[in-house]
Amino acid sequence: MNLMDINWLAVIVAALIPMGVGMVWYGPIFGKAWMGLMELTEEEIKEGFSPAKSYGGSFVMAIIMAFVLANVIDMAGSGLMNGMMCGALLWLGFIVPYGFQSVAFEMKKTQIYVMSVAYNLVVLLLMGLVIGVWQ
Repeated sequence: MNLMDINWLAVIVAALIPMGVGMVWYGPIFGKAWMGLMELTEEEIKEGFSPAKSYGGSFVMAIIMAFVLANVIDMAGSGLMNGMMCGALLWLGFIVPYGFQSVAFEMKKTQIYVMSVAYNLVVLLLMGLVIGVWQ
């Protein structure tokens, strides 16, 4: 696959998925639980918040993630199931082991790890779905 073969609209739409899922996941669904596990208050979060760093940086990283996923899906074959399978395998092979390092070496709580890797599974499955169908 070269840069011209990529469906960039699918990549951009897929890159928006982490933002949308994150607003719901770390908002009404698990927001209070996450803040409790992180031992932070809303005021403390707002104090050090930088929209450019948080949203801008996250969107750039999501574009990179969607681009890589698009390439993997292209190699595996497009389609809904292949897209979601690629997302699931990348999650299992990279997100789950990498995320565990924060528990093993940074003394993060296991519940935060579980919440985070579950969020990433949902994100990668949805990104894989969008790219797999649209590629």
